[in-house]
Amino acid sequence: MKKRRLGRTNLQVSTVGFGGIPIIALSGKQAEKVVRYAYEKGINYFDTARAYGDSEEKIGAALKDVRDKVILATKTHQRTKEDAARAGLKQSLRNLQTNRIDLVQLHGIDNEETLKKATSSEGSLAALEEAKAQGKIDYIGITGHNSYILTKAIKTGKFDTVLVPLNVLDRRANEELIPLAKTLDVGVIIMKALGGCGAPLQYPQWGARFLGKPEQDWPDASEFVAHFGKDGIERAKRSLRFVLAHDVNTAIPGLRSAEEIDYVAKVAEDFTSLSLEEKETYRFGELPPEPFCRECGLCTPCPDGVEIESILRWDVYYSFYDIKKWSREQYSKLRTRVNSCTECGKCEEKCPYNLPVMKMLKEAEKRLK
Repeated sequence: MKKRRLGRTNLQVSTVGFGGIPIIALSGKQAEKVVRYAYEKGINYFDTARAYGDSEEKIGAALKDVRDKVILATKTHQRTKEDAARAGLKQSLRNLQTNRIDLVQLHGIDNEETLKKATSSEGSLAALEEAKAQGKIDYIGITGHNSYILTKAIKTGKFDTVLVPLNVLDRRANEELIPLAKTLDVGVIIMKALGGCGAPLQYPQWGARFLGKPEQDWPDASEFVAHFGKDGIERAKRSLRFVLAHDVNTAIPGLRSAEEIDYVAKVAEDFTSLSLEEKETYRFGELPPEPFCRECGLCTPCPDGVEIESILRWDVYYSFYDIKKWSREQYSKLRTRVNSCTECGKCEEKCPYNLPVMKMLKEAEKRLK
């Protein structure tokens, strides 16, 4: 499989890595077989986390005899130095059956309070820095779903990599985070390349089935999903191609079978660039027109209970992606709608992008109600 340089780590990572959540639904033997198959297909980057059930143990068991030929990445969800060093990192080393982990990341840093706590003198970052000095880990990264927060984080210079969502419907990382990461030579790893569980790009063959829930596909085939074709696997392939066309280092879809590994490996091996048709279909390189919400979350909670982020996200789906029926259905399910807004103005006072939030909400309601 083709490799890309993971920023200043200089690690050469497969363009598609192994997302380690789905194997928690498999038996130990099944999981080891799947992980090993991924390695044999050329995948050398394996992503897991202490918070992912027994994923670390299964990956460690499958790769222990080829440890020096793979790149192991895990995460700590602890926020304090003591917890991360004692309970977190030591356990990850045992689980992965190694005395050194290539990359350990602060897990799920999605707001300023969490970032501040984790990066304080007694935060989990300090534990990772000590472990790095001791040779227990090679590099330190950060993960989250909020591009605004992750941008602030990598500006500190303390992180070698950043793990962030990017897919056809979530392009926020393209605005500032990814360009800044390239400037700082921070490695960029992509999660939710295929839409993520619960997102509109769910597909019947994959998706959230490891959670034991019935699959729910996009409800209206005449809308956005038509751009991807009706077959779920074809949609997944196209979604992955969209991500690989960006200036990123690797994408880590969750994998749980040899069949799925074959699909993503084939996409990675064959990919060179998007076709003109794909670029036009995806509006490749475009962001929603201003003003649009970046979902940084700083305006919440709303005193009136208005779900600002969700409403403005659905309005982008409606207006920019032409997903009208589904977006209206989601808005109709809300208990508190825009008409509950008392126009206190607190959302606009907190918005770091100086957006006219109240006006945007009113316009969204006209379209969605």
